[in-house]
Amino acid sequence: MELGNQAVSRRTLLRGASILGMGAGLTGLLAACGIAAEEGDAGGAAKTGGTLTLAIDGTSAVNDPAFYTTLGDWMVVDCICRGLTFISYDTTEPTPDLAESWTMSDDGLVYTFKLRQGVTFHDGTTFSSADVVASFKRQFDEKDPTLPEGASRPFNSVGKNLKEMTAPDANTFVMTLLKPDRTLLGRLSDIGARIISKAALEKYGKDIGKNLVGTGPFKFASATSGQNVTLTAFDAFRLGKPPIDRLVLQQVTDPSTIVSSLLSGDVSATQFTPYSALSQLKSDKSVTVYDTPKSFDAFIMMDVRRIPELEVRQAINLAIDRQALIAQAFFGAAVLPDGYTIPSGQDAYDASLADLSKTDVAEAKRLIQAAGATGRTVRLMAASDSWHPKAAQIIAQNLTDIGLKVETDSVDPAAYFNRLLAPDDKFHDLMIWERNGYYPDADDMIGSLARPSGVYGDFISGFNTLDGSAAYADKLFEAKNIADTAARKARYSEIQREWAEKYMTLSMLVCAANPVVSGAKVKNMNWKALGSHRTYMENASV
Repeated sequence: MELGNQAVSRRTLLRGASILGMGAGLTGLLAACGIAAEEGDAGGAAKTGGTLTLAIDGTSAVNDPAFYTTLGDWMVVDCICRGLTFISYDTTEPTPDLAESWTMSDDGLVYTFKLRQGVTFHDGTTFSSADVVASFKRQFDEKDPTLPEGASRPFNSVGKNLKEMTAPDANTFVMTLLKPDRTLLGRLSDIGARIISKAALEKYGKDIGKNLVGTGPFKFASATSGQNVTLTAFDAFRLGKPPIDRLVLQQVTDPSTIVSSLLSGDVSATQFTPYSALSQLKSDKSVTVYDTPKSFDAFIMMDVRRIPELEVRQAINLAIDRQALIAQAFFGAAVLPDGYTIPSGQDAYDASLADLSKTDVAEAKRLIQAAGATGRTVRLMAASDSWHPKAAQIIAQNLTDIGLKVETDSVDPAAYFNRLLAPDDKFHDLMIWERNGYYPDADDMIGSLARPSGVYGDFISGFNTLDGSAAYADKLFEAKNIADTAARKARYSEIQREWAEKYMTLSMLVCAANPVVSGAKVKNMNWKALGSHRTYMENASV
C-alpha cells in the first residue's frame, strides 16, 4: 500500500490494526476531521533536510482562504500564506506578522497597520498594501471575480463591520470600522484572513486555490484531489528557510493505517489519531503523544426548517447520552460541555450552564409525545471519519429510545461540508459537526454559532428564519467588545442560556481534544497549534 512516496508494509498495517483492536481488512472509515507559530516544541537541535508528512482528513486540491473544503486543505493554506497578525498558541495574544506594528484611534474605529518591508511572495513579487486590499476584498465582496462558486468567505463577518479599507502607500494599510471591535487583531490571525499575492490573483482568478501564492514558510508544489498536497520549503521566508525540505499533507482514509504509519514513520505527525489507539500509543517509545487541550466543540446542528417544533428539538437535546459518547466515541479524550459552546480553557467559560446539556430521557419522551411527534422519521447526517460514525450510531439509538425513527447517512469528509450548506439535502434535519477555535476566543465559538447570518445561522440551521434571531447579531457584537473579563463572561452566559432555551438549534455533545501524535524523532513542532488544526511547521525537523 502506498502512502505518499513511501510504502506501508503489511506488518505495519497489521500492527496498527492490532492497536485499534480491528482486523487487518478494515476499510471504509476515514481519518479524523480535520494556526502560524514562530516558536515550536523544544526538543533538541533541529536537523535539516528531509520530508515531514502530516496525515490529514482529506483534500480536494483546492486551497483558498475564501473557500473552505476540508480541514486538510485549510492546513495547506496555513502553511502557504501568512496574515497581518499571528497567534502562537503559547499565548492567545495576537502579535505582529506581516504587519510590523499598528495604531488604533481613540474611538477604536481606525486601525492603521505599518506593513513589513522586504517580504517576498513565492512568485517573487514584493508584499505591499495592494496585496492586503486584494485579499480582503474577495472576502468582503461576494461579487469579486476571483471567488470560486460556493466560496464560504469566512472572514466576511469582519467585512460587515467595515466602513472602508485604504492603502495610503505601499507600506500602510488602514481599516475604518463602523463600530469598535476589540477582537479584530485576533481575527486577522485567522486562516480566512491570510494574504495572497495580488499578482497571482490577477493571473489565476477563480483558480487561485489550485495555484495559491503566499509569503509563508512553504510554497505550493503539487496536489492531487483525494490523495495529497506537496509543499516545498521557501528559501526566502522572512524568518528563515524551514529545516525540512518538503512538507507532504497526505490524506489517509483508514484509522489502522494512521496508526501503523505513525509507528513505521511513514507519517511524521497528525492530529487525526484514532481515539481508540491513544492509550496504547502512549506506551510506544517510537511515537510522542501530546497532551492537547479539550478545546473543540462537538455538536448536532438542527435545521429548524425541518424540525420546526422547539419541543422536539429540546427532546433531541435531552435524549443524548453524552457519557456514552465520551467513553465509546472519544475513549475518554473529551469532557461534558458544562460551559455549553465555550470550552473550559477560555475566559468566558461558565460551568453554571451545564444544565443546558443534561440528559433526561423521561422528559425527552414526554416532549415528543406532547408534540405529537412519536413515530416521526428524522434524518441524521455525519461524516464518515474519526468520532463521527460511532457518535451517529449512539445518537441514532438515543433518538429511537424516545420514540423517533431515525435514518442516517455517512458522508465522505471531502463532500460533507458542501452538504451542510445545502438546506435542500434529504438528510439536513440533524447534522453532526464540530467547531475548532482557529482564533481562541468566545467570539469564535458562540459568536459564530449563534450569529444569525453566515454558515451556521443561515445555511445549516436556518436560525435566521426564527422570530427574534436578528437581535443576536447586536447582542454578540456587544458581548465581544466588553473590556472587563468578568462582565464579558456574564454577558456571554446570558446569551448562551437565552439562545439555548429559546431556540435550541444546537445540541452540544462534548468538548474534546484533537489527539496530536508524532514520531519520536520529530522535533520543534508546534503541537499546541496543531491541536487546533493550525499548522505551523516552519521550525519542525525530522
